[in-house]
Amino acid sequence: MGEKIKKENRVQVYQANDLVEAIYEDDLTATEHKIIRYAAAKINKSPDHFPNVSFTVTEFINAAGISSKSYHSKVKKMAGELTRKRIRIKTEDEEGWFPWFKGIVYRSGMVHITFNDLIKPYLINLTEQGRYTKYSFPTIGNMQSPYTIRLFELLQQYAPIGKRTFELDKLKEHLGVKDKYKQYGHFKSRILMRVKEELDDINVLTYDFEEIKEGRKTAKIKFDIKITDSLDLGGNLKEEDIKVFLEKARPLIKEYGYDIPNRQIRAWTIFGIDELKAVLEDMQQYSTNVGHVGAYITTILKSRRKDYLKSASKINAKDEKTKDIIMRYLNESKGTIPPVPDWHIKNKLVGRFTKEGYSSEEFEKVWEENGEYIYNVINHKAVR
Repeated sequence: MGEKIKKENRVQVYQANDLVEAIYEDDLTATEHKIIRYAAAKINKSPDHFPNVSFTVTEFINAAGISSKSYHSKVKKMAGELTRKRIRIKTEDEEGWFPWFKGIVYRSGMVHITFNDLIKPYLINLTEQGRYTKYSFPTIGNMQSPYTIRLFELLQQYAPIGKRTFELDKLKEHLGVKDKYKQYGHFKSRILMRVKEELDDINVLTYDFEEIKEGRKTAKIKFDIKITDSLDLGGNLKEEDIKVFLEKARPLIKEYGYDIPNRQIRAWTIFGIDELKAVLEDMQQYSTNVGHVGAYITTILKSRRKDYLKSASKINAKDEKTKDIIMRYLNESKGTIPPVPDWHIKNKLVGRFTKEGYSSEEFEKVWEENGEYIYNVINHKAVR
């Protein structure tokens, strides 16, 4: 199925719900939010290391899906600013202002962070407490706006319920824009609509919203939360993989007459260029007319990926390369008119495996374990 998918461990962000609902004293940038969440995810993965966590700038920018240009100097600058920026956490028992970090040191391409001790209860052992929100870090890696990251977290917290209502002023506090956008129309167009557009592009969680008025004034915002797909798409990809994919995908998408933001195209790297090409060809062939092309392509790519994983799970092989060779052959054989003899199928496959560096003994083992399944699929017979 297109380019081989490289799997790495996904970085999961866990935060206590009280932390998700914190009020931000300052208007943080998207990258500052990402550094905080990445450090929190690293601590959650190794809680015994609290309050200390370290990672390379290169590791961070690859995980966050951002350009590496000038980021070493930018991280150094942000380090000093982040130690001064505070959040307000309010629980049933107490309320307090404090910074996330006690200190940040940049040294030889490494970022060394020491968390504020006060934040430990909101990051560690959360599964025992029960009131927490989690998501995969790459989900926010594709987000360009700090408001998208914050509103995503606030809605992700209520995703199982599907709805959430905010007092308008309280929502502005959560997003760090309490004193901005005093006219609701500006807040709606520059925050609510732009965040929705970006979340529609990413196509993991999105929303519709309703304005609740008191008189002629908008007092509350009621969100209808939509989880588009919780499918695990595999691990993070290296920046070089994304760059190569973009170089192929951008002209291809333009050739089909679409204009899609780079941030959305980057998210498709995991599927491979062949899958993207297949979706674009189908859209052209069937004259598919949709309102939001980027979100539609993402949905179809995920659907095809889900079907692929379902079929690949029936192949008896431990490594993804073997499964990929067989799946590509089966996909290319769709439409074949049966009966196709097993010797013909085997001869076709042995050439592919030999080309990929498999020995005859290795291929015979693959055929012994999967030959019957492959034969049945191609000949449209019932499969196990």
